[in-house]
Amino acid sequence: MRREKSTKADRRRDPRLREDTSTTRARILDACRVLFNERGPAEVTTAEIADMVGISEGNLHYHFRRKQEIVTALFELFRGQLEKTPDGEEVMGPPGSRRRYLSHWFNLMWEWRFLHYANVYRMVPGLRPGLRDWANTMQAKVRVTLEALRRAGELEATDAEIDRLVVNAWIVGTYWIDYLRVHHAPEPITRDQLRWGFAQVEALFTPYMTRAAVGLREAG
Repeated sequence: MRREKSTKADRRRDPRLREDTSTTRARILDACRVLFNERGPAEVTTAEIADMVGISEGNLHYHFRRKQEIVTALFELFRGQLEKTPDGEEVMGPPGSRRRYLSHWFNLMWEWRFLHYANVYRMVPGLRPGLRDWANTMQAKVRVTLEALRRAGELEATDAEIDRLVVNAWIVGTYWIDYLRVHHAPEPITRDQLRWGFAQVEALFTPYMTRAAVGLREAG
């Protein structure tokens, strides 16, 4: 069994890494998420990854032989976080719960925005089936949530209208970062622009909200 070698580089730690990443593998994945978000996986070298984590390239290759393996591992972490997202009756709660639910979604999209680079799926074509499965699962969660809001008297929409809302909310919620990249290039996208994407999705639901739901939103 191979043993990891300790080096002086192992003792360095980039301040951008989260404090809860105690294992080397977790630190590698956290560093890659940060670097990939900044420039996309294709533009980041293994030397940069190793330097940010504070390990040698040999230690990096001990854990991941290729960048494709890192991208796949990150995608699984992302999908795991999304699958924990509540839906249906779980979303129902005190004033502000629905907006926090939507805000949570946009924060996840921001934290994992590198997955919206088209070259990610050219680099790892094996992710495409998983991406489709994940999209279908998450759209089903949105549909269940909208149906729960309708039962609670907060949404007035037919089944067909809910179907359209699910698709349109998914398109805007998932691809708003691509839109910003096109319209704000070459300026970098900032976290403040989360509010822009949030407002676009919220606008889709506003025409279908009942007066009771509007009151809850204003109270939250």
